[in-house]
Amino acid sequence: MTKINFKVTPEVETKIERALRKSGDFETGGILIGKKIEDKSFEIVDVSVSDEDNKYSITSFIRGIKKSDMLLRKHYKRKSGYYIGEWHSHPKFSLSPSCQDIATMIGILADDNYGVTFNILMITKMNNNKLDYQGYFFHKNLNEIIVLERSEM
Repeated sequence: MTKINFKVTPEVETKIERALRKSGDFETGGILIGKKIEDKSFEIVDVSVSDEDNKYSITSFIRGIKKSDMLLRKHYKRKSGYYIGEWHSHPKFSLSPSCQDIATMIGILADDNYGVTFNILMITKMNNNKLDYQGYFFHKNLNEIIVLERSEM
């Protein structure tokens, strides 16, 4: 099985934790901005928090595009990162992707508007008042989902 690592900056962890505290028992999420740091290793350098459309519930949310688009444009302009995937919370459920999560990520890979050959899904939640998360790697040429190994900053 392929081993792929990912790192999340402390600033990103803080941003996600704030979003989770704000959303409480409702799901929230956004896009991941990142970069490849070596052959099988990625770093998440920023995330959007898609709370502008207020379309969320205990079991789902719909990512707005305004904040995500603005953040993506900022990073493209600075060449500091690119779209690398999606993140969302599972406040009351495990850090494993649901069938809908998997279908969404596969749909992104098939959507020419995204123009990606891989993406990362990061699922988050608060455990004992502390941020917890797990990453998953999807690729057009793989028939499996790879559970990412967390690397410390």
